Amino acid sequence: MRYSIILWDFDGTLADTLPGLLRIFNDLAPDFGLETIEDVQVLRDTPPTDLLRERGIRWWKMIRLRNAIVRRQKGQIESIRLFPGIHDMLERLHASGYRMGVVSSNSEANIRRCLQSCDAESWFEHIVGSWQPLGKHRSLRRVLRRTRVPSHQALYVGDEVRDILAARRAGMDAAAVTWGSNTRQLLAQYSPDELVDSPSQLTGWLT
Repeated sequence: MRYSIILWDFDGTLADTLPGLLRIFNDLAPDFGLETIEDVQVLRDTPPTDLLRERGIRWWKMIRLRNAIVRRQKGQIESIRLFPGIHDMLERLHASGYRMGVVSSNSEANIRRCLQSCDAESWFEHIVGSWQPLGKHRSLRRVLRRTRVPSHQALYVGDEVRDILAARRAGMDAAAVTWGSNTRQLLAQYSPDELVDSPSQLTGWLT
């Protein structure tokens, strides 16, 4: 096996949540004094920190917004599906002996409810919801300490630039998937260890 443990982002990597999250954001935007996002491509083409700066979203407002989005998503989470091919990929990687966990900016409760409804929760030994959207590297480090896995034996899989950066800050390798929030072109600029276009491609690389 390439790694001792694989940690996964949730939104946009395992679960197809972007359309629903965008609707929730646009519903909440007026309450936070923010402009709505009508062009999804702008979201996909822009690094998260640049997007926040351009829209004037300060750190404290981002935390409040994240919490409001997570609460609103709670009522929809059981209807959210994993991306096509994800279930089979996870099942195969688990059968191959990989330890797996989830580290996400979503809440642990939302993640568990979605994975339970998709019959996938049992494959993950750790599920961590990070309340700091730009502090994932701290959560990744905590999981590595808890599992006693050296960082060079761990992989983080995500769909955003910030996932690549978080993995780097935690001393881990990073794989970026192109079916989520950020485009292939943008992700490639940050040189992930692997850039994949389908779950089957990621499975082939790991097995």
